Amino acid sequence: MKIAVASSDGKTVDQHFGQACHFLIFQMGKEGLKFLELREKSKKPAYDHEYRWKRSLDILKDCKVIFCRRIGDEPRQELQELGIEVVESKKETIPIAVTHYLTNMINEIRLDEIPQNK
Repeated sequence: MKIAVASSDGKTVDQHFGQACHFLIFQMGKEGLKFLELREKSKKPAYDHEYRWKRSLDILKDCKVIFCRRIGDEPRQELQELGIEVVESKKETIPIAVTHYLTNMINEIRLDEIPQNK
């Protein structure tokens, strides 16, 4: 599964979604977290607040999860409509933020939803 991280230093989740100039793209799988590429937003000046975050949508459409420091309601809703989950992180390192995300996913599994062999 591809994930995107808004990070200014490549170590921490420290960028607001709309203000990030680039996103780090990772593959998350059995082998752990593998860095794939850096995706940059267009460098054209953006005077319109909405256009600033909409430029991020095009470069992140193949990701399943976006990690960022903060995100507004409109971009969050747009991402969710595209089937992309948003995770706000409190300036954690990237591995810690991903570990917290995975731990929460595991903790949300309800045993009554797991089919039982009879």
